Amino acid sequence: MKRTWLSGERWKLVQTSIPVVCVDVLPIHFSPNSDSDLQSVGLILRKTPEGRKWCLIGGRLLYGESLSEAIRRQVREALGRHVKVRVGPDQQPFYIAQYAPSGRTPFVLERRQHSVGLTYALEIHGTPTPRGEAIVFRWFETAKLPRRTQFGFSQDRVLRTCLRLLRNHCSQP
Repeated sequence: MKRTWLSGERWKLVQTSIPVVCVDVLPIHFSPNSDSDLQSVGLILRKTPEGRKWCLIGGRLLYGESLSEAIRRQVREALGRHVKVRVGPDQQPFYIAQYAPSGRTPFVLERRQHSVGLTYALEIHGTPTPRGEAIVFRWFETAKLPRRTQFGFSQDRVLRTCLRLLRNHCSQP
């Protein structure tokens, strides 16, 4: 099945008519000594409607594309072919974020569309080479994240929720 993007006119109609399904990837690194000690998270610097901001890797799901295929494609498009992500065919989202132009609770602000972000916290392997939307890729220690105002699409809220969930998950026996 050939997967193609919609024309600009059709895409605008979709964006203003129905929620869009997206996959977002939060690259994570654990301490070399422990599978439960989260050391750092990876973010991309990209152009957003508010300027250059730090964001999760991600984008919309293509028609006929599985979630695991979309995850691999988004990582490849942002970080290059030499970066690999281990994702199973039935990989479940770690968190589901709701985006909307209003940004009112429970939504995260996304001025362009109403979308559902299936967020995956996954380890990546290889040397990232930022490309496509990614201007820069950087690992951040969890205690030294960018300020809230430096995030695009209010994704600081998504990231902080994922960190809380990861800490809870890792601390359970």
